[in-house]
Amino acid sequence: MKRISAVCAAVVAFGALSCSTMQPVKVNLGEQCFRCQRTIGDTRLAGERIAGFVEKFRAPGCMAKYVVNNPGDQGTTFVTDFRTGTMLDANAAYYVPFVIDAPTGERDYRAYARKTDADAAALELKSETVRWNTVLDRARS
Repeated sequence: MKRISAVCAAVVAFGALSCSTMQPVKVNLGEQCFRCQRTIGDTRLAGERIAGFVEKFRAPGCMAKYVVNNPGDQGTTFVTDFRTGTMLDANAAYYVPFVIDAPTGERDYRAYARKTDADAAALELKSETVRWNTVLDRARS
């Protein structure tokens, strides 16, 4: 009887732990950005926030603008590593600002899991490597 109770407790604990861990959801080409309603045209730039449901964004800068304009909304933020296409926590990533649309001069960010990849991209793009707090600060201004 004690063994059954221990197994049940372990199953309940594992279930509670797995429900509390947020996992990113794949962002697909052609989906709509939650903030600006524009089409997501490059999944290597996409981000998402999980706050009860999944909010998908076309790029880290767009997601940052939403986050700073909605401070009461709590959620876990993910960005796509530009090099590998895998998602990672937005706070763990390194960002490189770049011109996303040359004719309009619109700027956004590429996210990278590794600082060496971000630094190489920054050198190539004649830019700099920044962290998530800087992306948020720039979205506030």
